Amino acid sequence: MEDSAREHLLESLIGVSASRRTYYSEYRENERRLDRAIASVAMISGALCNTTSGVACLAQAVVEVALQHFDASLAVLVLKAPETARWGMRRTARGVEPLDAGADLAGIEGAIAQVLGQHGLVMHPAGDGTSVLGAPMLLSDRVVGALAVVLQAGFAMDERELSVLRTLANQAAVAVENARLYEESERLRARAVALYEDALRQKTELEQKNRQLAKARHRLAAARQNEILNSERARIARDLHDSVAQYLISIGMNLEWCRVQLDPQSPVYERICNAKELARSAVTRMRATIFQLSPINGSQSSLVAALRELAIDFEKTTNLSVQLHTADVPPTVSVQLASGLYYIAQEALFNAYKHARARQITITLHFDPGVARLVIADDGVGIAEEALHTVAPERGGAHFGLRNMRERVQELGGALAIVRPPAGGTEVRVNIPLQDVPG
Repeated sequence: MEDSAREHLLESLIGVSASRRTYYSEYRENERRLDRAIASVAMISGALCNTTSGVACLAQAVVEVALQHFDASLAVLVLKAPETARWGMRRTARGVEPLDAGADLAGIEGAIAQVLGQHGLVMHPAGDGTSVLGAPMLLSDRVVGALAVVLQAGFAMDERELSVLRTLANQAAVAVENARLYEESERLRARAVALYEDALRQKTELEQKNRQLAKARHRLAAARQNEILNSERARIARDLHDSVAQYLISIGMNLEWCRVQLDPQSPVYERICNAKELARSAVTRMRATIFQLSPINGSQSSLVAALRELAIDFEKTTNLSVQLHTADVPPTVSVQLASGLYYIAQEALFNAYKHARARQITITLHFDPGVARLVIADDGVGIAEEALHTVAPERGGAHFGLRNMRERVQELGGALAIVRPPAGGTEVRVNIPLQDVPG
């Protein structure tokens, strides 16, 4: 083929005139640089996707792209806000390595300082045929850093390479700012989460303390009410003992004197005897009422002693045999529990005396782990079927004494059962969970 035909064919293939033999090699070089620029743009895009990995990771990725694209011996990225920081990569005999934090950059410090002080590209010779090319990192016309590379001797520089560095520097500035904003948002989010968790913890603690305070307030009010009630009971018991009981005893003594003075056959004599028995019964009932009104404290000795005194006095006033058995009573018992157990036992004794026609009553007080158990058993005729059914809480027509016992047990958070054992008689069984008893 003739030369003119070959040149015409080459011109139709590459789009340029082939009158000069260097056009094809220039085209091939331009094509190679264009391919490298496109590859670098892809690498830049990949590097700028490290925003969420943090500023350090993003800066390191940008430096690697610059080092690779320019086939540089050294690449450095410097940020001057909020505080100066730098990242770098260099080529050594061992390959590409990260730049040490204390590495000597005396050869390019001047170029970097010049880039940070202006808005344009800077190119300085660095000796041995190398040169330093630096581009400012602009963010809204504000220089936030610099990207510099040390070009090896023979590197062909043109406007396309300058555009690649300028684009990489400017895009890196935006990406670094986004990375900083992301880090700040993550820091604020973490702080918000920590504050929320702290507020939630404080809210939970406050609710718990409010519940404890409400419980303590309830206990304090119950203790105060119990104190007032016990004080009033003691006053009434003392007044009854010092006044009404003494008057009844005096009436009985006067009636006895009158009885002695009368003829047993006199009709007045029988009336005097009846009046004397009525006075004696009134004294007995009055003593029982005084016992019911007498308060006790919450020590072990006081509870057991109160029950023992109750049994002894009950024997004296009723001629019934009352036995007391205690086991595993703790050293201290709450005042409310001690008072409740005492009054329940007292009520059960009087019920047995008034209704059961019993001859013998046994009081058993036993403390299991976490539970106080009180059993009052008699050998009487047994509780009536109607009264047995009215003990249930949903029934409102219970006997007054049974209702009192049931209410006291409910106040202590326990359970009450009244049963008729196969052997006869009646058993009042009370179980009080100790952890539910107000202090």
